[in-house]
Amino acid sequence: MKTNYFTINVSVANIYYEPDFKSQLVTQGLLGESCIVLGESDTWVRIQQWDNYEGWINKDQGVFSEKKYDCKLTVFEMDGVVIQRNGNNIIRDLTFGNKLIGKAKNGGFDLILPDGEKGWTDTLLGNMTDKPSRKSILRLARSFLGTPYLWGGKSPHGFDCSGFIQSVFYTFNIELPRDSFQQAELLEKYKINRDEVQECDLHFFNSKNKISHVALAEQGGYYLHSQGWVKQESFDKKSPNYNQNLDSKYIFSVSMKEILG
Repeated sequence: MKTNYFTINVSVANIYYEPDFKSQLVTQGLLGESCIVLGESDTWVRIQQWDNYEGWINKDQGVFSEKKYDCKLTVFEMDGVVIQRNGNNIIRDLTFGNKLIGKAKNGGFDLILPDGEKGWTDTLLGNMTDKPSRKSILRLARSFLGTPYLWGGKSPHGFDCSGFIQSVFYTFNIELPRDSFQQAELLEKYKINRDEVQECDLHFFNSKNKISHVALAEQGGYYLHSQGWVKQESFDKKSPNYNQNLDSKYIFSVSMKEILG
């Protein structure tokens, strides 16, 4: 069988720079994501994710297949579990952003996991088809306040700055690149003055002459970002939430009007 895809079969899978658990964590993948297979090395497989990011993942955390896992449902709660169809055992934990095949049944959902195992959950699942509003995006982003910073993280267990932004927009079927400098390159044509931003526009910051940080705008000069943890800070020097260091590294803001439609 030709194995074109490797589908992640755990709630959150770490993806490394080299095929070694001691290697640098470069990013993460979530349950239900089908990745292109680029190569193999013993118990590891090199993959390319939907955002074109590449890295090594342990084979125990996914399954090979000829076709993509045809998931239609997204987990909208911060956590949950899948119960064995014909028993009481927990067969998988769930986290926000996981994608699954299933249908509503008995006050929950019957599910088929990427490895074919069947289960049931009462975790809230849905299909984000509606055009997103700025308020709905901001509401979701604020639900992650307090989530710890994790280099390479893109789940409620830990976000880095760009993983936080990418994950929030991806929930609404808006695909942004993985890294902050890539996001800046894509959106630079939509530059606006900082005093023109609306909620859910983006702010970019530099370090050593390179874009290295991104934040989600709120009204009144406030913004949300992941630095230590997901937090609200401000450009207003009179605000107790003012971050002088980040203000000094501010480069530009971009409007998300064209992206949101």
